[in-house]
Amino acid sequence: MTSHPSGQTLIEAVSADLPELNKTFRRVAQYMLSAPEGFMHKPVQEIAAAAEVSEPSVIRFCRRYGFKGIPDFRIALAMALVHGPAAERSSFLEPQITDKAVVNLASKRAIARFARTLIGTDRSIIIDSGSTAQLFAETLRDADPLAVMTTGLNIVDALRGATQHSIMLPGGVLRHESRSLSGRMVESTLANMHFDALYLGADAIDPVSGLSTFNEEEAHQNTAMITVSRRVVVLADSTKFRAPGLHRFCEIERIHTIVTDTGLGDDIVEAIEARGVVVHRVDPIEENKK
Repeated sequence: MTSHPSGQTLIEAVSADLPELNKTFRRVAQYMLSAPEGFMHKPVQEIAAAAEVSEPSVIRFCRRYGFKGIPDFRIALAMALVHGPAAERSSFLEPQITDKAVVNLASKRAIARFARTLIGTDRSIIIDSGSTAQLFAETLRDADPLAVMTTGLNIVDALRGATQHSIMLPGGVLRHESRSLSGRMVESTLANMHFDALYLGADAIDPVSGLSTFNEEEAHQNTAMITVSRRVVVLADSTKFRAPGLHRFCEIERIHTIVTDTGLGDDIVEAIEARGVVVHRVDPIEENKK
């Protein structure tokens, strides 16, 4: 397994490796570099066919760069497009919710379970559409009645059958990659409402510049959600604490609480807490410990 050097994006690392890669890995690398949209969104079977290699070869290629498999590799590829040259940024592609859902699952499960304890006296909440937010929503199936606003169809699925809750969806346009609603209709729906708390994810968190996301419309609606919420609770595993993404939408000082995992270093926690934010770090929960 070969990790790419610190400060080097995944795209730069793969490009630099091309002369040294064996024939099979070179085919996968060339396909990734020439067709990032296909690599981001196609199933492994189609990626393998396009690169003229076997499916296990694609997975081994991803592991060469320190990743567990294709999903976390593709998320790193998205971040490389964000931080690459202008030509790469223009072709930026958002990771799919299916990829996000299987990455760092043990940490996300623990974060979701702890976040359930923060509900307290809340009676009206907004839940983001991210993968950690979905796990959080699942913990609320047996909770006391709540009014829940969400843009995420995955959140609706998670709470289906929990009839004690009032589930609200704003209007909007469906974003297929994230299974969520977006657009100005979301913001206009929220404008005259008020909620006790917002439970929110982020694609990137920086102790200085705050929260950012891959999608511009999502940034706008996250800002609208924050504006109408008394408290902001961020649910994010430790891998999200990295260089800012494309669209910043929230300053650190506006956040009340961050729930993350024990992989987050003391230096980052101290920097965030110095700005008045409460940080909870929880131990990951493996599947057999649920």
